[in-house]
Amino acid sequence: MSSDSDNKLTNFQKKRLENIKRNNELLQKLNLSKLSNSIKPKDVKIHERKSNGSKIKSAKRRKLEELKPERLPTRRSRRLQGQTAEPSPELPTSLDNISVKPEVEDVKILGDLKLSDLVKDEEQMSKMANLKVSSGDFFNELRNVQTQSSDVKEEVKIFDKMEMWQDKVIYERISSLFIHPSKEKFVMIAGDISGNVGLWNKDISKELEPEEDEDIFRFQLFSKNVSRIDCFPTKMEKLILASYDGFIRSLDLNNQKSDELLQIKDPYDDFLGVSDCQFSYSDPNVLYLTTLSGEFALCDMREDLKKQSLKLKRLADKKIGSMAINPKNTNQIATGSLDRTMKLWDIRKLVDKPDWSQYEDYPSHDIVATYDSRLSISGVSYSPTDETLVCNGYDDTIRLFDVKESSLTEDLQPKLTMKHNCQTGRWTSILKARFKANKNIFAIANMSRAVDVYTSEGQQLAHMATPTVPAVISWHPTLDTIVGGNSSGKVFLFSEPAIKKEEEV
Repeated sequence: MSSDSDNKLTNFQKKRLENIKRNNELLQKLNLSKLSNSIKPKDVKIHERKSNGSKIKSAKRRKLEELKPERLPTRRSRRLQGQTAEPSPELPTSLDNISVKPEVEDVKILGDLKLSDLVKDEEQMSKMANLKVSSGDFFNELRNVQTQSSDVKEEVKIFDKMEMWQDKVIYERISSLFIHPSKEKFVMIAGDISGNVGLWNKDISKELEPEEDEDIFRFQLFSKNVSRIDCFPTKMEKLILASYDGFIRSLDLNNQKSDELLQIKDPYDDFLGVSDCQFSYSDPNVLYLTTLSGEFALCDMREDLKKQSLKLKRLADKKIGSMAINPKNTNQIATGSLDRTMKLWDIRKLVDKPDWSQYEDYPSHDIVATYDSRLSISGVSYSPTDETLVCNGYDDTIRLFDVKESSLTEDLQPKLTMKHNCQTGRWTSILKARFKANKNIFAIANMSRAVDVYTSEGQQLAHMATPTVPAVISWHPTLDTIVGGNSSGKVFLFSEPAIKKEEEV
């Protein structure tokens, strides 16, 4: 009976059944269903500040009662009073002589600054002066702590032990987040959509009393979104910050000073907003950057960039939302763009007039491979050792690609696709998957208010719940610590308390 039904099947239907059988066998070998069932959202221990209770509440209530305005009689118009409505002699009857207040333009923050000029609170500045972080060369140290592979069960145990600390670090929606590579203390730096920068110096080994304040410092360095925060590979105490207003600045945490490094402009003298930037893995003095209008450039940070014009290359006709450098081959970069493509580029080769672009303003680089998505691609990131590339976008997927040189083709296809809600909307920052610098694991925020962690093979390691959506993610490069930032300026720190205690012994 079965042979007769098989004979009635078309070649297409037979091929389809063979594919289904092969995929089921592959899934059984990977044992993904068993592993995912073992990973369940756990109740993360949340460290919250103690309050003084009813005393504070009653004091606030008395203060509000004192400030409550006196109730005034309801206004009644002339018409309701039966009087003739006449124009008031004080008010003009024509708009000709009225001076209209001009709209306030974006104020660019120019030149080198001392944080004491921005933070007027002397007590805050004295605390900030004590914020000393590790200095020195982090460039070579990172290579020594990179792992080729990790035990999935052991990684799951690490994330199960993590606890959460949270506090409001910055004023508005967080657009970028960075945790300093220092091992002595946790220093988190957040940037928001108005150009403000916040620093949170957190000691997780002690609980603060109700009257104690967290070591949080806030100041404004830009006029628009802070798009990327990182540290100089050979000077850990020095941060680099980029913004949508077209400026790149440094911030010395030990000297409390911020220097203007670069202004990016087009030939018409208009500012080009920086969408992403990253230091090269092979040369710690070279910075790769992309812009909101699709340009790309290399910067040698040893030169005075304010006196030189950048040699821009066009990699997209629309915004490049994310850029990543291949750790195994720094001449290859990946870009995710609003034009619904992810492209791999060989930056050693120039193309004078790319046929894919409608512009003729800048040359381009050679395209190695392209992946066409249904909707825009938000984030791209390379794994440190096994040459896996992850991307996610508004098509609600996370896609993993094998980018070994032997397996690369012009038409790039994912080795694994996972469903993931990336519909952030207007009030939440765009979700971007990020690999850890020393392990082949990546994290991405979950719209169900959590942080999800996966291996480069797509195995889920953790689902750590948070009170709100921690849209912006950042890893500590060497410690098992991760931070997330939400839309109200709050930062969530996930770490294992034992990390801190072991280092103090």
